[in-house]
Amino acid sequence: MRLPKLGRILSTDGELQPLVAKARDIAALAGLVDGFLPADLGRLVRVANFREGELVLLAANSSVAAKLKLLAPSLSRFLVEQRWQVNSVSLRVQPNTPKTASAATQKTAYFSTHTLNSLHALHNGMADSPARDALAGLLRRHDPKRAAALPPRTGAKPPAGRKRRT
Repeated sequence: MRLPKLGRILSTDGELQPLVAKARDIAALAGLVDGFLPADLGRLVRVANFREGELVLLAANSSVAAKLKLLAPSLSRFLVEQRWQVNSVSLRVQPNTPKTASAATQKTAYFSTHTLNSLHALHNGMADSPARDALAGLLRRHDPKRAAALPPRTGAKPPAGRKRRT
């Protein structure tokens, strides 16, 4: 059985018609902007919004925004030629998140001795629960000297959507 596309499902709801139309406009503009810009620059730009003749672009960094500022008048003329009523191009810098790993996995936290002592005391005072197991895992990673005093890992699965570090 073939599932219907999300666009068709959303377009059947009358209240969502403005949202669907706006998403289609932004997608069409994104394609035109991507085709107008050089490939290496196009990868660093996203169309964020189009309202009242103003096209809002997000640049990955300030140097990309500076290049776009120089290209904005010709981009605006190009879009007018494509029958889009673009009066101005607005730029905002919004760095892209890394696609290979989330920022949270790239960070390293170091706990003070006082904090580790407090976390161990908290762990010892907790009843058996998934939260206590998670705290034990955190303490194993950050306090390997006292990890032997913690109860051994059980064969329980980690929570869904989370990877267990080994």
